[in-house]
Amino acid sequence: MTRAFTASLVATDVVDRVLAAGDRAPSAGNTGGWAWLVLEGADETQRYWDATLPADRRDGFPWPGLLDAPVLVVPLCRPEAWPERYAEVDKVRTGLGESTDAWAAPYWWIDTAMAAMLVQLAAIDEGLGVCFFGQFDHEPAVLEAFGVPDDWRALGTLALGHPAPDRPSSSAGRAKPPTASRTHRGSW
Repeated sequence: MTRAFTASLVATDVVDRVLAAGDRAPSAGNTGGWAWLVLEGADETQRYWDATLPADRRDGFPWPGLLDAPVLVVPLCRPEAWPERYAEVDKVRTGLGESTDAWAAPYWWIDTAMAAMLVQLAAIDEGLGVCFFGQFDHEPAVLEAFGVPDDWRALGTLALGHPAPDRPSSSAGRAKPPTASRTHRGSW
């Protein structure tokens, strides 16, 4: 995860290629009920930061270079799109068209997260830095600031841009469990 960016703009065609990669993600029932809120340039990204990190709180922010990202992408999903799709004739037998409560797993989050991951990988393939971060309690402010309809939810935010030198996060040195300890073949 890149937490410091240069202010160099990212070409629109590069951003479009990165987003197109995300649109190739798998989706339950081919629902595809996600969208991208793309904020490019200092004016648009500043509006985002004003909604989530007011200027009076920025002095203590541990990742000031994150605020320089020239592109912010907010992956959005409309949860009701999945039950609507599964109420259609070819899926109605599943019973998942009743409501989001009928779903054992929230595929609106799963599918949108897969799409966001493909955006991240495509950005890296384009030579860009990328950082996914949560909005936590700032989601309502972001949705309101950018006029997102009430039935849409934000997964988080992706910062995209050209990486700048930075220090690694304190989590970067934490050892990951070896794959063998997570892999269970044939049984647990």
